[in-house]
Amino acid sequence: MTRTATRNRIQRWIRAGSWRLRATQDIWQLGELRPVKRLLKGPSTGGVLDSPVADEKLPRGPIGVYGWALFPEGPATRVEIWLGREMVGLARLGVARVDLRSHIDLPHAGVCGFELVIDTSSWPEPDGETTISAVAVSAAGERLQLAPVPVMVETALESLPAPLNRQRFARREGRPGARRVLVFTHQLDLGGAQLYLLDLIRQLVKRDDIELTVISTLDGLLREEFEALGIPVHITSIVPIGSLSAHRGRIEELKAWADPHEFEAVLVNTATMLAIPGAELAHELDIPLVWAIHESLDPDEIWAGLDPNVRCHLNAALRGAAAVLFEADATREMYEPLTGPGRCLTIPYGVDLEPIDTERAGFDQGVVRRRAGIPADAQVVLCVGTIEPRKAQVPLIQAFDSIATRHPDAHLVFVGARKKDPRSLLLAEYVESCRAADRIKLIPITPNVQPWYGLADILVCASDVESLPRTVLEAMAWETPVLATNVFGLPDLIDDGETGWLCAPRSFESLATALDRALRSTTEERRRIGAASRARVQERHSLHEYSREIGDLLVRVGKREPKVDRSTEAGAGRR
Repeated sequence: MTRTATRNRIQRWIRAGSWRLRATQDIWQLGELRPVKRLLKGPSTGGVLDSPVADEKLPRGPIGVYGWALFPEGPATRVEIWLGREMVGLARLGVARVDLRSHIDLPHAGVCGFELVIDTSSWPEPDGETTISAVAVSAAGERLQLAPVPVMVETALESLPAPLNRQRFARREGRPGARRVLVFTHQLDLGGAQLYLLDLIRQLVKRDDIELTVISTLDGLLREEFEALGIPVHITSIVPIGSLSAHRGRIEELKAWADPHEFEAVLVNTATMLAIPGAELAHELDIPLVWAIHESLDPDEIWAGLDPNVRCHLNAALRGAAAVLFEADATREMYEPLTGPGRCLTIPYGVDLEPIDTERAGFDQGVVRRRAGIPADAQVVLCVGTIEPRKAQVPLIQAFDSIATRHPDAHLVFVGARKKDPRSLLLAEYVESCRAADRIKLIPITPNVQPWYGLADILVCASDVESLPRTVLEAMAWETPVLATNVFGLPDLIDDGETGWLCAPRSFESLATALDRALRSTTEERRRIGAASRARVQERHSLHEYSREIGDLLVRVGKREPKVDRSTEAGAGRR
């Protein structure tokens, strides 16, 4: 492969993978997309496939497809992506497009982007030309065929280079007593994976056989929480992913920092780009790795932006892990081919019911609603989570707006907006254009979301990718009925009509129908579902059991026999 071809291929991987980071981190800047090729003048219909570009040669494997589509009345409610004559999936909707909003005088232009990672590895045709195309559908059923993009799919994905040989260093013997565990996480802001980690560590610090240190790529509000527990926190920096030499240099720096601490195990929290250095660090230190993976995405999608050599090192760390933890069997099954047999464990998340029950004991829904500016007799539909396409806030607004006239007392509340976040600002602008705008609220992210579960009648989780979201478990603990998409661990938690309601992901019709069904449910039905969902959480999601299993695992893998230098013995025998 030529240097130019290699560079182009890496750029494609980065494009395919960067959407995940843009959706979860504030370190990516929006608006740095390709210039708008075709501008709309006035309220018309249009759309463009931005990537891949025409005549691009696509490798076998994950490829990011990006574009935009809008109609006079709003953004598309469905976008089909086609590879040749085969429909390969439904795109994620509601992707923020700052570039479009600055040129198109429609309030929904800023949220009309779409994206989908497709897998070309099973493409049946031999090496040759084909097309990638998209068909957008409006809320009224109008179909729009976007101009197809001619591409070429390679015969096979070229094999990646083997990982470089790395020198092994013997670790000094640790002191007897507590196992020294390094916890490596991506960031310390308010997010589901971060809050689960905080709950877990609050339980682990009660044990005498574990000693914890936290290292995070990005700082955040939760740092004070960890330090208040007496846990040292070290903030590092972003490790490069596009250059092997720069990447390896940063890993070596992390190893130099970690060596004197004589850690005996590493617990890595999440599989995001910002956390994977922790897995490599465990490999470098030659100590057991326990990796908690929360993301229910194909590994090739999550790690699509990695330099191929860096990916080889990551794969080696994953195969060498003592245990890889998941909260849903469906997620575990995706990773088992990479880890090898016997390394993957499904341990459902646990929820601390005590603080929830304490708040519920003195909770006055009327007072809390009055403070929030919500009518006492309203039907409140709640959605909790950061504003990002994966959470499907735009499709939820579309679904709510389509049925709002049938439920005049229904209000939709989003908790998770950020003041300076372009996605939040564009979503707020789109809300103002909706017919039910006066009944849709965007609330800033808050460290205490519990009162919102109490004032809500229904929680909606419309995400197209979720393993086992904390918000769903907490709402169920509050006996607040949940409507969720039937993805990954959610069908294990929710029985439709019994412990909540389920709908299909990336389906405007299914979401609108399920939302209408939930809002039409009687008070008695909601009480029955709420009580059953609370019982399900109590039975299946004990924080005590969750933390005990992980704590015992960390202690068990940390008990390693001292290494014997066989080369010295062999040399003595030869003499």
